[in-house]
Amino acid sequence: MSGARRTKKSGKYIAEEVPFLRAALKHKCPKCGKGSIYAGVLKVRDKCRTCGFDLKGHDAGDGPAFFAMFITSIIILIAAMIAEFVFFMPLWLHLILWIPLTIVVSITFLRITKSILIALQYKHNILNFKDGGSKK
Repeated sequence: MSGARRTKKSGKYIAEEVPFLRAALKHKCPKCGKGSIYAGVLKVRDKCRTCGFDLKGHDAGDGPAFFAMFITSIIILIAAMIAEFVFFMPLWLHLILWIPLTIVVSITFLRITKSILIALQYKHNILNFKDGGSKK
């Protein structure tokens, strides 16, 4: 068992805590740190394939989209302004270059920020996430 260790007193195996940032940046399950949390590009799996942890209880909401758009807009804006002032690019070249790059960078940061917020919700047990979702 690589994700567990035996206690001295009881001899039982207990799960080791997975560092949330490592799990988030690798897009892994916040509980075991092994199974991928994504079923597609941005769709979060219902359960971890490795440990069976219920991932439906997360509530990332619009937070990842805000952070992804904010970070992407700063990066693309600075890069476009540098390109304009250094290379004096025509408008059509700006469109061909920056539109696809904006889409790719946005999706990349959206995956990262969504993973970070899911891992933080697990770490701080927001909405009883560790217990399998919110209890109403």
